[in-house]
Amino acid sequence: MVRNTASVLSIAIASWAGAAQAQVQAPAQNQVPGGDPVANVQVQPSNQLEAIIVTANRQAQSLTDVPISITAFTQETLDQKGVRQVDDLTRLTPGVVLDRSDTRNAASARISIRGIDSSAGAATTGIYIDDTPIQVRQVGFASYSVFPAIFDLERVEVLRGPQGTLFGAGSEGGTVRFITPRPDIDNVRAYSRAEIATTKNGDESFEAGAAINLPLIANTLAARISGYYRKDGGYIDRVEFSRPTITRGVITDPAEVEYVEEEDVNSINTLVLQGSLRWEPSAYVTVLPSVFFQKVETGDANIFWENFSDRENGDFRQGNALGQPSNDKFVLPSLNIEVDLGGVQLVSNTSYFYRDQSAINDYTTFEAGIYTGSPYYPQGNYARAFQYNSQENWTQEVRLQSANPDARLSWVIGAFYTHNKQRAQQFVEDRFLDDNIPGFLPFPVFQAIFGGVPLDQGLYTFVLDPAESIDEQFAGFGQVDFALTESLTLTAGVRVAKTDFSTEASFRGPVVGPVPAVDSGSQSETPITPKFGLSYEPSDDHLFYATVAKGYRVGGYNPKVGNLCGPFLGEIGLEDRPENFGSDSVWSYEIGSKNSLLEDRVQIEASGFYIDWSNIQQQVTLRCGFQFVDNLGSATSKGFDVQFQAAVGSSLTLGGSVGYTKAEFNETVYAGSTSAGVVPLVFEGDDIPLNPWKIYLNAQYDYDVTSTIPGYARVDFQYQSRQNALTPATNPDRGPNATNFGTNIDRQDATLVSVRTGARLGDLDLSVFVNNLLDSAPLLSRGPTVGPIGTAIFQVSTYRPRTYGLTAAFRY
Repeated sequence: MVRNTASVLSIAIASWAGAAQAQVQAPAQNQVPGGDPVANVQVQPSNQLEAIIVTANRQAQSLTDVPISITAFTQETLDQKGVRQVDDLTRLTPGVVLDRSDTRNAASARISIRGIDSSAGAATTGIYIDDTPIQVRQVGFASYSVFPAIFDLERVEVLRGPQGTLFGAGSEGGTVRFITPRPDIDNVRAYSRAEIATTKNGDESFEAGAAINLPLIANTLAARISGYYRKDGGYIDRVEFSRPTITRGVITDPAEVEYVEEEDVNSINTLVLQGSLRWEPSAYVTVLPSVFFQKVETGDANIFWENFSDRENGDFRQGNALGQPSNDKFVLPSLNIEVDLGGVQLVSNTSYFYRDQSAINDYTTFEAGIYTGSPYYPQGNYARAFQYNSQENWTQEVRLQSANPDARLSWVIGAFYTHNKQRAQQFVEDRFLDDNIPGFLPFPVFQAIFGGVPLDQGLYTFVLDPAESIDEQFAGFGQVDFALTESLTLTAGVRVAKTDFSTEASFRGPVVGPVPAVDSGSQSETPITPKFGLSYEPSDDHLFYATVAKGYRVGGYNPKVGNLCGPFLGEIGLEDRPENFGSDSVWSYEIGSKNSLLEDRVQIEASGFYIDWSNIQQQVTLRCGFQFVDNLGSATSKGFDVQFQAAVGSSLTLGGSVGYTKAEFNETVYAGSTSAGVVPLVFEGDDIPLNPWKIYLNAQYDYDVTSTIPGYARVDFQYQSRQNALTPATNPDRGPNATNFGTNIDRQDATLVSVRTGARLGDLDLSVFVNNLLDSAPLLSRGPTVGPIGTAIFQVSTYRPRTYGLTAAFRY
């Protein structure tokens, strides 16, 4: 593997870095769904800022005219900022947190908005590709949402606050929408991007992608196809080490690294293929079939072991006994039909989403902690989990909506149906328990602990085969915007849904008991999620608004836990896990403004919010390794966000955002009995884990390299404050009964600086960049393995080390 950086590239970037001062957005020419071709960015005079068109209200509107808190990025803006995956996107967006702290799942990710965050049950954030929701429910032990790669997208919209009226139960905290370009029926268009990069002490990264738009029949038929491949090189090594001498869980000698087993294990390979048609058989009908395919192969988790690594020098290592590869692929065919009925538009979207994910996760330290009291097994022994998840969603939505969002009465009504099926399997293999190891309890003793039950098939301590769930939902929704006066508009909306959830799970293995357990359960609810708003627009340059909205997510059923869990259930006052858990909901109160100043040379958007979250679904992880979901108390989230852009003259543009969120539990909550010695799961005043402050600043300066070649230099600065220290008894995911409990689970303040400079040669944009210029390596997540705290292995994640690269982008 190549370990050094390209010296020529380093010199080129260093020479430009001092000039990096600002950001400017060039106009893009993609189209917005729901009407005639329009520019995705409305072009303004050179000393003014552009207005992005969004469809957050299901109709095309300027971002500055939509009375909700939104961050929107066009593909060109994402390219300028170097955004390549959802992690980059969330760091640029106030109030949004992406959690990848699951150390046993290489690709796990959970996104939350404004502190509405839970690893249990259904998702709290809606994830959409065009009009199709793709988020998942937590089923089994390794379910997580997938996100599309950042290539050939028309734009990304992040809607903060509950979107229950127009986007349904999955959007309790907000919605993230990835919107693909529709074919242009009149013009040939092309977009391509290629990149090469090298990371300090890591492997090389590269990508290549291209999209082409072709009119096929004049004024009638057009096609757009694209393909994209990216490899993110790894930078974490997996090492072999001498296990310490252990006698019945007592460590007498420390572990020492002997040699590197594998270099740069945490690579990611991404392949994306997209295709779409636009057929206009008449002036009133548009038919848009499309297909989106994505496959992601991950070599290992972006987690390193603290005791084997040197963060100061960018030397990251982990000592898992086995690699943790994963494969995740999905295909999304859809059919969108739009009919102009004369002042009214009919929109139908039919889609099918199929996803297949598999992973091998190293459970050695996890199982060793449970069975030996230390995170180490003797040399040559290991435990691993084979995990399989699939997702199959059918979605149908039909909307009728007024065609003119600027009319005095603007409205949308619709019906929505979805049938979502998830399936999970897990096989936990333990190669220690099937041997009689000197100095350890022989397996017959373990069998006695297990009630005489042998390993399943001679290998597995636990088998989940399978867990299946079905979420079925039918909903009707509507929203009306009525102009009471020329300046004052009233908004009212409601969604009424009928939800049915059913699940069945089959467990076996010694930790389950002598008889395989087959559990099933169901739940039905009729949620109502209203929205009310009032907006005041004294001029085209100013908008002030206030909104009250409800968000919601459905409840579910808890499968049985293992027979070893009795003592650990007793520690929290329970004899058994609760069979069912109910729905939870939020009421959000928001005020905000959107202002254009100095003849559109300055744009400021600001909002403040207060959210009541009740009956919260939370995951309780027991020290036996099992988990369940329960409704545990209420919380309050409050804060603000400010976004701004300023064109300083014709060459310099400044921008950024500031967000603050404070989310904490309102009461002390017990799982069961409150007798002496029973530990609460939630304490009043405990924080919901998030980064309270997020600051993003950027600057770009445009200049002439020559009289015919324009150039630019930019800098992007990101800061997020530390998560508050977690106390010895705090929320369920970090309490003393949890497998990942530790006395020092803490995150640090994190700063990330990137620079880019380039030149535009006609339609070609060539640039060089340095990501993580300061080579910052803060603790983004930090958690111990199960076992005694003094012997725990802390597993940590951080930013990718300093990375140099060259990008070429072409737009026609």
